[in-house]
Amino acid sequence: SYIIEIENKEYGGFKMIRTLNKEKVIKILTEEEYEYMNAFNIIPNLSDKVLDYAEKNYEIIEMTSQYLEEKRKQNSNLSIPLFVLAGVQARMKRLFAISELPLAITSQEIIEKLGINIEYHLEESLLKESNIRAFLERYKQEKDKPLEFQNEFIKSFNQINKELLKKAKLTSDIHVLDCTICDVNFNNENYEGSTITYKGGEKLRGYKLGVLRGFGPNSGFIEEIVMNTAKPHDLKMSKDMILKSEYLKPGDDLIEDRGFLDIKMIRKLFKKGVNVTIPAKKNMEIHTAAVTEAVSKNEWKKHPNTKRKGQDITLVSNLEMFWLDEKDKEKKPENIHLEYSMHAAVIRFEKKLNQSILTDAEILEEDEKYAYAVILTTHPTRSAEEIIKLYELRPEIEEDFRQLKDFWGLTEYRSTQYHIISFVIMVSLLGYNLYQLYKESEEGKDHIGKSFIVEQRHGLYVVKNVRTAIIIDNYFAIFWQDELLDLYVELSKENRERLKQLLIL
Repeated sequence: SYIIEIENKEYGGFKMIRTLNKEKVIKILTEEEYEYMNAFNIIPNLSDKVLDYAEKNYEIIEMTSQYLEEKRKQNSNLSIPLFVLAGVQARMKRLFAISELPLAITSQEIIEKLGINIEYHLEESLLKESNIRAFLERYKQEKDKPLEFQNEFIKSFNQINKELLKKAKLTSDIHVLDCTICDVNFNNENYEGSTITYKGGEKLRGYKLGVLRGFGPNSGFIEEIVMNTAKPHDLKMSKDMILKSEYLKPGDDLIEDRGFLDIKMIRKLFKKGVNVTIPAKKNMEIHTAAVTEAVSKNEWKKHPNTKRKGQDITLVSNLEMFWLDEKDKEKKPENIHLEYSMHAAVIRFEKKLNQSILTDAEILEEDEKYAYAVILTTHPTRSAEEIIKLYELRPEIEEDFRQLKDFWGLTEYRSTQYHIISFVIMVSLLGYNLYQLYKESEEGKDHIGKSFIVEQRHGLYVVKNVRTAIIIDNYFAIFWQDELLDLYVELSKENRERLKQLLIL
């Protein structure tokens, strides 16, 4: 049995006792009198399967309790996991308002372990909106101190996620680093700590999220995050996270876009044994040198991706002297000693066949027939084909960002306060990663390559394994369909009719 008892002025001075006890519920229904009864069906859904799996295999309740600091002086019976996992499952069910969190948790593993009140009655629920807001308020920063973007919720995600990946024994030797803007209503200046930035010529207000992503056997997963106002450059915001990251191991590959072009950081990563693959900008000396050498060699091969029509590639080696940091530029060439080499896959685009993907500036370049791109790498032995195939993994993180925003509510905020926004960020990313881990399991393999939201909706049309919650006075229990049928035949006619009224009519 699990007992929840609450009595605290901070949360409205209410008192409630609910005991999870199936034997007692059965006994009262079949043998005793009762004052109050309620019942409802819990329709199975993918979010239940994901959370049930996470608790059975990774003990997600213990993790959330361990890695989010308890800031309340009283009422700790309303446990941290209760709030966090309600937030996670609410995101999975696309319930974005704080008031909707009490309706979110239907995972049997979570309900049974926490012994929570699952009755759908907002005034009586342990997770009524006032309790949730009071919990979140404890993580609000003091007004006279600078806003800390790496607050408890952001730190907590990284700590919980690290433990999750460790327990799942999920590691990656290929990683992608990228940033995305978590935009808010541009005309609302009240979003705490938000700033204005530009993306693709569009003026935005919001925050910036930096993400290190790994690749599993069947799906990608988030490894580590950093958050800030929207203003800092991607490189400046993410540099410290990357150089200190425990996920980047000797022999690993890190894929980056042009926003992270920094030779000092690349050299530091190389010293750690991490190879970097990154495109050069057209105004860089190393880009010019690579294209000049490629054209001179004239040893082109077809692009390894057969969908890339009118594109050829070639390898150019030993370009490191064309991209030096400021200190090396001041030295004579014979005095420069580099511990790494820089190579490139040069891509040649036939303009006539690639107008849809080339910019106006590229189309109008001096060469009338071709445009060029240069993908750099510090890996010493990769072929042009291998460099290209590796770099073509980078767009997967952009698809992650799209799904997180469109499906997981990453930018769906019902508050302008940063501590609540960062809570939303934490539970959205945690829910996303739990689904990714679930897909790597034998149990979840049927969902590989499929969107969570589509799969969740599809499951509603295949109604099997329905569970029924029955509340009798101060007790509740959850029954599988076969258990309910066995119980039903033992009930009095009055109780059978009562159940019909609650469950069917």
